[in-house]
Amino acid sequence: MLIEKRERIVVSYEKTLIIIKPDGLTKNLAGLIVEKIYQYGLTIIDSERTHLSKELVEKLYSEIKDKEYFVEAVNWVNSAPVLILIIEGIDAVNTVKQKIIGKYPSGLRGQFSENSIKNIAHASDSIISARKEIKLIEPILKRNKDSNEKKLSNKIVFALTGMSECGKSTVGKYFDSRGIPRLKIVNIFEKVRDAYQTDKDVKIFTSIEEKRDPYALWDVFIEQLLTEMNKRKVNIASIESLYGGGLGYYLKQKLGNHFHVIFIEASEEKRVKLQMVRESIDDADRAKRLLLSRDRIKNDSGIPQLKEIADEIIDNSGSINQLYEKIDKIIHKYK
Repeated sequence: MLIEKRERIVVSYEKTLIIIKPDGLTKNLAGLIVEKIYQYGLTIIDSERTHLSKELVEKLYSEIKDKEYFVEAVNWVNSAPVLILIIEGIDAVNTVKQKIIGKYPSGLRGQFSENSIKNIAHASDSIISARKEIKLIEPILKRNKDSNEKKLSNKIVFALTGMSECGKSTVGKYFDSRGIPRLKIVNIFEKVRDAYQTDKDVKIFTSIEEKRDPYALWDVFIEQLLTEMNKRKVNIASIESLYGGGLGYYLKQKLGNHFHVIFIEASEEKRVKLQMVRESIDDADRAKRLLLSRDRIKNDSGIPQLKEIADEIIDNSGSINQLYEKIDKIIHKYK
């Protein structure tokens, strides 16, 4: 009898910690590290830019307290703000330590480190270490969450997203008619750009800054969004259109229950018709080609993945009145 033997592959779903050190931030490596985290299929479930106390850093590095470089290592991490990232995923500890950050001199450390102290980032080296280090960091994360909660007060932000010609603008305009201002994300980023004192095209500016340090950019975006709401003296607003990538995940993480993603869907037939209206053409085949071309861009930018974090998924294949009824139910649910 032939017995087939199959190798059992064991994978573990883990949490781990990255602390991007002062030199990692000054070298604008946060964006590259975040990008690699997502490339390896991991998720950033929490983050915070903060200045760690010397006492906390000493606890984080307690395993090397007998080493001659302990004091220098502690002083460097304590010398300026750092970026904390809590990572979750399959085999997260090993993936982050070996493949993303890399043990010196391999990986990103090999490319960007100055020495064994200024080596861009700290990463937990075992599951046990990760648990211990995350536990030490948790009070900081909670304190900052409590601070954000006070700042957000009773505010609500609806983020509209979806594929080409799904009806985002229609929904945004209807929100506006119901006293919920429709804020365009690109307009908010224009004001963020002005705060950075540059005259670059807003899309170029956003792309550059997201590669340098996305969280720094997105933190300013949040502040500008809240400023706009306060100027208008409103506690509820919609933002349009939420693009793919990390922004949606970050806003959901930072704004918590104050942030609700609305993913709008429509049949291809309806979207082609809307594309014909948009382009003022009567050729359905041409409109479909244009639509699918735009869809490819949205696919590449990660729009479909936003459906995974959506609080509400709206089917806009029916009539306009049916769409309005669905929006009214959402307003009633969250207001």
